[in-house]
Amino acid sequence: MKIRSSAPGRICLYGEHQDYMGFPVIAAAIDLRITIEGQVSEGAEVMLELSDLNETIRFSADHFAYTREKDYFKSAIKVLKNQRLFQKKKIHGRVYSNIPIQAGTSSSSALVVAWIGFLLRISGMGSSDVISTEQIGELAYLAEVEEFGESGGRMDQYCSAIGGIVHIDFHDPIRTTSLPLGVKKFVLGDSLQPKNTQKTLKRIRTGQENGLKALKQFLESDGFQVNYDEAQPYFNRVSAEYRSYLRGVLKNRYITAQAREELQKIPPDPIKLASLMNQHHEVLRNDLNISTPKIENMIESSMKAGALAAKINGSGEGGCMFAFCPGRQQQVAEAIKSSGGTPYIINIGKGLDVKLEE
Repeated sequence: MKIRSSAPGRICLYGEHQDYMGFPVIAAAIDLRITIEGQVSEGAEVMLELSDLNETIRFSADHFAYTREKDYFKSAIKVLKNQRLFQKKKIHGRVYSNIPIQAGTSSSSALVVAWIGFLLRISGMGSSDVISTEQIGELAYLAEVEEFGESGGRMDQYCSAIGGIVHIDFHDPIRTTSLPLGVKKFVLGDSLQPKNTQKTLKRIRTGQENGLKALKQFLESDGFQVNYDEAQPYFNRVSAEYRSYLRGVLKNRYITAQAREELQKIPPDPIKLASLMNQHHEVLRNDLNISTPKIENMIESSMKAGALAAKINGSGEGGCMFAFCPGRQQQVAEAIKSSGGTPYIINIGKGLDVKLEE
């Protein structure tokens, strides 16, 4: 039996750094994907060729210990075993991708989603009638984030599993809503600047949580109820250490709510959506301080080349940006390249796709 499983990377249209706070995001799967294909037979050996890294991984699904910092192939099996969703098999396969690695486009989450889709198909649980894409997103979150005690949220895993443009409200219970494809045609730009995702996530999460905690001293409501206008008079009473984080988290939630309302219209106004996207980047740059001079140059060049909007993507302090540029993709790609980045012309992509092949 041969199985082919693929999952997309993602861009965050609105709500960057909101998911781990329990606040909503609007994310979009892109048509850059990671693929796992392999032969399955009786046994327990797992052997995977990582084509892009020129590396081969081997271990037994019966007994294993983590041997690398982010041992996702093993952690996914452990999570599925805990949920009684794993059926042991011999797997000889290959992993390959065209998603930029460690650049803010969720290559690791796409890997975990694709691998869990592969493993669930082996166990006979791959049908959407049995397990939903939201459940797959949750399993991927457990394997990637919870298992290794990391600081991220669930946006990447859920978006990769579901696909398209999706609004995800993380305030318990998690609710997902697929939105019309009201924005299309982007250029992703990799700055080629390395980033420390966990360090950035920890800094911003700590700042936002402490900012909201400080605000509660003045308002009798938690962060899920207070709006930006209501909180604004109290900003100067919050410690300067956390003030910009508080301002940023509430602005971003307000922008995301406006974007969802516009995206539900048929057709939506692309100029309004672009304006909200640019406002979102301003918050990320000015309040959360996650942009870099090179990324700012790439964004400025994209706008001069005809993009309607451009923003940093992912945790930031390096990695990628993207431009919303219908009708100007080639020109924007050339502008990003001239600014020292690597451009990828992209569009909205589908979610997890698992096929049984002869």
